[in-house]
Amino acid sequence: MKIKGVKNLRALESLMKLNGLIPIYRRPLALVAILSTPFSFLFFVDIFSDGTQLLAGSIGGLIFTVINAATMLQSDLLFGKIDLKFQQMVSTTGISPLTYVLGMASGDIVFILPGAVFFLAVILYLSSAGILAILLIVASAFLTWVFFSLLSYLISRKVREMREIWPISVIFGIVFAVLPPIYYSVYSIPIPVRYLAYIIPTTFAALIIKDAVAGAFFSVLIPLLIYVAETLAMIFFATRISDWRQRTI
Repeated sequence: MKIKGVKNLRALESLMKLNGLIPIYRRPLALVAILSTPFSFLFFVDIFSDGTQLLAGSIGGLIFTVINAATMLQSDLLFGKIDLKFQQMVSTTGISPLTYVLGMASGDIVFILPGAVFFLAVILYLSSAGILAILLIVASAFLTWVFFSLLSYLISRKVREMREIWPISVIFGIVFAVLPPIYYSVYSIPIPVRYLAYIIPTTFAALIIKDAVAGAFFSVLIPLLIYVAETLAMIFFATRISDWRQRTI
């Protein structure tokens, strides 16, 4: 068990370097491209609200940045599966799909980390968030990263050509980062439509952060429990039901 744990840790480190440190060193312009969308949203939120919604815009920007990492992961996993046959090679080593996906996803964190740190700094500057609030913000971002990284893995398992992933990635970003109430309050949505918003996991990510920043820690409990349950269900689904070793292309 100890040897297997060391093996997985080494695999995580190697995959993070392979998919993060090396690419960002060779393609630094990709960092600008990844961060351009959340920063553009923050710019327009600040302009049209006369600066009154900068905190809400920063919370949305943090979640959007994490979603961007999951969107990048779709292309990375698909390229490794189709063009390099890398996923098939990894599956023969005894590495679990969870280790593989989180290792590859850790590489994408390298690209979005500067933006995530920036938005977190703005949130802390504009609010009176204490240690507990900071921990809840980080927990929300972490759950978002795990959930949507595994969802991206499941999507990549079903796509057979690289050209198919572009429209999927665009729709992915709109459904999970543009339409949900991460830049605005969920309570501004009419009741019938609000129930639809609760279906989208990023709604709970935003609720956790907004309530934590406001100091409403009792209100955080239910969204946090729901989000943890959804993430655990996604981990189970991705690791138990996905055809990790049997299916090759």
